[in-house]
Amino acid sequence: MNWKEVNVEVDKESFEAVANIMNELGSNGLVFDESENRVKLTAYYNDDENFPLLLETLKKRIHELTDYALNAGETVIIVQERKDEDWTTNWHKFFKPLEIGEKFIIAPSWENPEEKERKIIRIDPGMAFGIGSHETTRLCIELMEKHIGGNLQGKRMLDIGTGTGILAIAAAHLGIEDIVAVDIDPVAVEAARENIRINQVGDKVEVLQGDMTENVRGSFSIITANLIHNLVIKLLPSLPPFLEEDAITILSGIIMKKRDLVLSKIYELGFELIDEQVLNDWVAFVVKRK
Repeated sequence: MNWKEVNVEVDKESFEAVANIMNELGSNGLVFDESENRVKLTAYYNDDENFPLLLETLKKRIHELTDYALNAGETVIIVQERKDEDWTTNWHKFFKPLEIGEKFIIAPSWENPEEKERKIIRIDPGMAFGIGSHETTRLCIELMEKHIGGNLQGKRMLDIGTGTGILAIAAAHLGIEDIVAVDIDPVAVEAARENIRINQVGDKVEVLQGDMTENVRGSFSIITANLIHNLVIKLLPSLPPFLEEDAITILSGIIMKKRDLVLSKIYELGFELIDEQVLNDWVAFVVKRK
């Protein structure tokens, strides 16, 4: 099998969106390298008659990110041929067990960490959207550890933009027994369901396909949303009907230079900020209705 190695370099602000696009176009895994305000993403695709159209689609969708107030900056795309390399196994070398927060270790299926004190979450990055190494996922899990506790009987959680399902799986390990995870992308929905099965929490987590809250019913005591900043702003007005009394919402995926924009929307809609955490150029909020 021959492969096309596609390297895309963009501004960090658009990293999550570009990663999603590259996965949606059928990559079998994604590697990224961050430096200051730029990120280089590397993915591999089949070298066949469909590749020219795939490449044009990639360029078009990155260009269209400006419609969502995302700036990719100068976009550099380099394509190289990789002959006789099986990327579906070769990329395994890039993904090693990763400690997140105080309670978890994320590991792909081919790694067997000798871990007794941390809960192991199995995520295969080839399914969709990485294994949780990005700052936005780390922030979510750290804030979940900090704010989910006490008597969890009867508590429900909604995870919006679930991706691989990693936050829903972590929530199940933290003790929440009724979790709804939703994603608009059918590839992510399939990946989340498989990861939930692998991690043996299928009795606690239901995965739905839909655009944020459109197919969601009921109310929740915890909501997580790891999205890009413009989608966080779009989501906020729809949240109140889904919030139980004293519910908390964890918002992540927000690059630091968009912090004040998101925060002003939070205050405008009657939420109060109860916690804020920063990691490198990313920020996450915990908010509650007044």
